[in-house]
Amino acid sequence: MAEDLKRLKYILDKVSSLNSKPLRILEVGCGSGNICYQLAREGHYALGIDVDEGSIQQAKKDFQWRGLEYQQVAAEEIEPNRIFDVIICSEVLEHLYQPLPVMKTIGRMLANEGLFIVTVPNGRGPRELFVTRPVQWIKRNTKILWKILSFFKKSLGYKSFTVQSNNFSLEHVQFYTIRQLTQMAQKSELKIIDIHPACFLEKVFPFSLLTRHSSTLQKLDCHLADLLPLNFSSGFFITLVKDKKSS
Repeated sequence: MAEDLKRLKYILDKVSSLNSKPLRILEVGCGSGNICYQLAREGHYALGIDVDEGSIQQAKKDFQWRGLEYQQVAAEEIEPNRIFDVIICSEVLEHLYQPLPVMKTIGRMLANEGLFIVTVPNGRGPRELFVTRPVQWIKRNTKILWKILSFFKKSLGYKSFTVQSNNFSLEHVQFYTIRQLTQMAQKSELKIIDIHPACFLEKVFPFSLLTRHSSTLQKLDCHLADLLPLNFSSGFFITLVKDKKSS
């Protein structure tokens, strides 16, 4: 999907902006390992961590490269003295009931001149408002309607996993706004220096019936998100650094 490629390009471009190799890179919630694999191929040391055993096993099976490691561990359980030049948290924070401790841990592990790259859905964007929230409400509250919806999704070819993760539980429990993300960054002694939009309606039903079969429409949708106000985007790509005022 064009949004997935746009997300990957954003991450690779930000890493390249440091103009140094090899970098020490940590991906928190690496899922199937496709992002840290691409970074290892660029010549960096990459450690991918995830609490989901199945995802780590899949990553080890599908993505191996020199300088690439995987561990089934939570960010808070990594050795406290480890420092990374780049830390990535892509499509993860929305799944965490307690994201702040993870953010604070990341803030401690980030090198002074390092980058923390986050990608996260826009909690008030079109996808969360018109797809994620209604679907999750149906799943929790109406078993019969959920069965009908699940059958309908499968019949249309929609799957219950993403290119980034095979985890069976992908429920969103956080719906972030820019203001909330900024406040959480401040509490973690981090500062947002860049925010970029993801896509607009690419993954919003019924538009997704068309876009999922057309790379041209997907690219057009991603380009449209770049032209619209940021809050119209279905997701955010964000870069943070250590807040030197807090140090």
